[in-house]
Formats: sequence, structure tokens, C-alpha cells
Amino acid sequence: MTQDEVAQGRRHMLAHFRWIEGEADVWSMLRDPKALGAIVNALAALAERDRPDAIVGIESRGFVLAPAVAVRLGIGFVAVRKDGALFPGSLISKQTEADYRGRRQTLSVRRDHLEPGARLVLVDDWVETGSQALTVSQLAKAGGAKVVSLTAIVDEADDAARHRLPPIRSLVTRTDLH
Repeated sequence: MTQDEVAQGRRHMLAHFRWIEGEADVWSMLRDPKALGAIVNALAALAERDRPDAIVGIESRGFVLAPAVAVRLGIGFVAVRKDGALFPGSLISKQTEADYRGRRQTLSVRRDHLEPGARLVLVDDWVETGSQALTVSQLAKAGGAKVVSLTAIVDEADDAARHRLPPIRSLVTRTDLH
């Protein structure tokens, strides 16, 4: 995978991104098949740098992007569910710090989906406070794995969040959006 794939994903993302009533519309860029393919390829190119054993995704947009990135890289997907969602098996759960809206959520991962020593890349649409990413890192550590990086479409993390998180790789930063 190449830097050109990252550049193409960035172009498609910026061409399709919109603000609707003050909220970021990430869904529209996923509606166009060429944009979706370019964004997935770009995220995979960014994630591949860290030689992951699996890709982690948080419900809900992480459930859209992360499995596609995992398939592109030929590796598995580890799901992280929110707030007591049905998830059979032995779980590791932890409550997040407050997110950008002041909400706390309980995140859970299946214990048997975390292999000791596994290198994980968390794929998501947007990183802001990093509360969910930090919690996923803690869940992975509790299961013997390690989140080695966070790959996102948009990076809006401030210095305080960035200091606590694994390295962030993104297609754009918040300042790139108009």
C-alpha cells in the first residue's frame, strides 16, 4: 500500500465531507462506493505501518470501517461493544472518561478475542478527547494485547489527549475541514 492511497482517501474524504446543522456528516462519504473504497484503502495503508495482528473497531462507525480495513489487510477484526450490548462470552469491560458531549459509556471486548502479545490498531472515524481510544487501550492491556496506534479519518485530539494515546494516524485534521 502506498502514500498515493492515503492521498486519494484524503481527497475523497474532503470532497464528500459536510457539516449539517453544526454536526459532522461522516456518513455521506461512505455512501459513494469510490469514496468508501478510497477511504478504506487509505486507512489500511496508515494502519499497515504498525504491523497489526488485528484491527479493533468501536460500535458504531468503527463497526463500519474497521472490518473493511481488516479485510483489506488480510487480518482479523476485534469488536468493542458499548453499554451492555449483547455480546456472549467472557468480557473485559471498563467505563470511559467523559467524551466531547460529556457522556460516559461502558466499553466491552471479548476476552478470547485478545491474544497475549497481539498488536492491535484501533480504527475509527474521529478522535477528539480520546476517551474511547484510551479505554480500548486499557481493555487490550487487561487482555494481554496492545493498541499500537489509532487510525482515524479525522484527528481533532488536543495535546493533552495525544499525550495519553498511542500514535494517531489520520487522513485529515480538524483544521482541514471547512
